[in-house]
Parts: sequence; structure tokens; C-alpha cells
Amino acid sequence: MGKHAVPAKTNKSFGREFLSYILVIFFAALISILFRVFFFEPFIVPTPSMETTLTVQDKVIVNKFSYKFTGIKRGDIIAFHSPVEGKDLVKRAIAFEGETITLGTDGIIYINDKPIEKDYYTGNTPPKYTGQTFRIGKNEIFAMGDNRDSSYDSRYFGPIVQTDIFGKVFMIYWPPSRIKFVK
Repeated sequence: MGKHAVPAKTNKSFGREFLSYILVIFFAALISILFRVFFFEPFIVPTPSMETTLTVQDKVIVNKFSYKFTGIKRGDIIAFHSPVEGKDLVKRAIAFEGETITLGTDGIIYINDKPIEKDYYTGNTPPKYTGQTFRIGKNEIFAMGDNRDSSYDSRYFGPIVQTDIFGKVFMIYWPPSRIKFVK
């Protein structure tokens, strides 16, 4: 055998190499699944209730990790399991535990009898509220869509339980023309 001859690979080394590829693929899949289950989840906006902030079929990323360390803030766009439908929804957090929200006939939202600082309403004319008042109970949140005329939200199904909230919408990633971080 010459000085530079390479010995032929044995079946044993081929088997080890194949096993190493399988292990890499397995661990990559495992990390990907764990990342999705515990940290970030892609979500497709199902309804026009958040227009123009989010439009139907926008693909967004829901941060499932952020609320483990910080509380939900007024104005956050939350993703949650609908209390009456078998689907997930996105709406804006408006009122919290211990607060009283009144949807004034003048089109203004009142929290504890004071006008809300920012209501995120996107319509051109004032919304038509009926003067409903809700007292937000323990571990509940009142959520509404920005497009109030096309939103099935807490005005209809009541406050949502915090345990039904699975994350905060923080980014639109599709279509490319709409890629941005969401506030």
C-alpha cells in the first residue's frame, strides 16, 4: 500500500455516520418543537376584528414567553382561546381585574368612570356603544378588537380568563409588505 492510500470505509463507520445524521435531525426537531411549544408560535389572523393593525390572513408570531415574567398591559394585542368558539383569537387588552369598564353611548370607553387614554379604535365614525358596563373579576381581562364594528369580543362573550391567554402578538412576518413589529 502506498504512502497516500486511503483505507476503504467500513460498514461500521458508515453506520456511525448515518446514526450521527439521525441524531442531529432528531435533536433539531426536538429543539424546534420545544421552541414552538414554550416560546414562539406562528398564528394566522382569522378575522377582520383587528384591522387595520392586523388584517385577515396576516401571519404573526405570538410570544408565549413574555407573560411568564411580565404582566399583560393595557393595549397589548393578546392571543387567546375563545371562551365560546373552538378557535383562537387576537384582540387588544382593554380592562383588568378590579376595574369597571363602561362603553359610553358617546362612543368613549370609560375605565372606572375616566375616559381611556387610548382606545385603538380604527373606524372613521365614533363606535356605537350601548352603555354596557362590565365589572372585571379576578384573573379576568376585557378584550376588544380595534375594528369594533367587525369584532366579536368581550362585549359579547364577556371578560376572558387569563389562563386562556397564551401569548402576546409581537410581529407580522407575512406578507412581506407588512413585516413589522406590532405595538
